[in-house]
Amino acid sequence: MPRPKQMNHRARRRVEVRFGPEGPRYLGFSRNLSSTGMMIGSLKVFAPGTVLDLRLTLGDHTVALKALVVWAREGPIQWLNNGRVGMGIRFLGAPPPEMPLLAA
Repeated sequence: MPRPKQMNHRARRRVEVRFGPEGPRYLGFSRNLSSTGMMIGSLKVFAPGTVLDLRLTLGDHTVALKALVVWAREGPIQWLNNGRVGMGIRFLGAPPPEMPLLAA
């Protein structure tokens, strides 16, 4: 059962994500994705409250978004594959029309 803050459907989807507060400089991959946010698996994390520029890539589609870091968890590289390190982010503004392609 999803927690109250997770009432939107989350799809397990691996999408390349470039991100950063001053442009999309760092690389990560989505672990789950919904219409309101995602978890980014990455060793590079930013503090909650940080606004990030995102570029999501799926095939020949690229989506540019702004997002807010809601939580962040650091750890060793061994934790990356099982989803124990990364950031939970919430998209700012309305979801772009391409979002169904990414969440499908």
